[in-house]
Amino acid sequence: MELRQNIYHHRRKIRPITWLIIGIILFIGFGITFVNTALTPAKDAELKYATIAKNKGLKKQTDFLVSKRAHTYYSVFGKDKNNVKIAFIMKASKNAKNIKPIKIYLKKGLSYQQTVNLVWAKYNPKKVYSLGLTMYKGVPAWDISFKTKKNSLSFVTIQFSNGKELKLIKNL
Repeated sequence: MELRQNIYHHRRKIRPITWLIIGIILFIGFGITFVNTALTPAKDAELKYATIAKNKGLKKQTDFLVSKRAHTYYSVFGKDKNNVKIAFIMKASKNAKNIKPIKIYLKKGLSYQQTVNLVWAKYNPKKVYSLGLTMYKGVPAWDISFKTKKNSLSFVTIQFSNGKELKLIKNL
């Protein structure tokens, strides 16, 4: 009877490294799920406004920007059927029928990079946070937020066509 084994008492220990690997996999999984959930509204907005722009003549989308100040504006950048660089500026609306896209030709105004260079030259910021196309009193404009050398937040609105400063809010 001494050869008899009790098969119920054989428990295998799980090593600490296994628990660590399981923890890392769960952490990464939850992180990916969180980021995906957080970005869903932005992805939905891009799809909605890019579709409207494509219905108005956009053939190839290259960029999508959001500008939020008094109102939220979405800008869809790309090229038309003649390979001309264009952008559509649209005020946010829940009802797609209320959205009236404003088409602008990018060669008729400041580019994204020219606007960034202008802000760096004129205001000498510590960091530029965001840049987006918007409408300011019926005129296409770039809306820029930046951090000053004194670590305060500032906003400037620059006219798209000529680079004229339309509005400046400093040191918030």
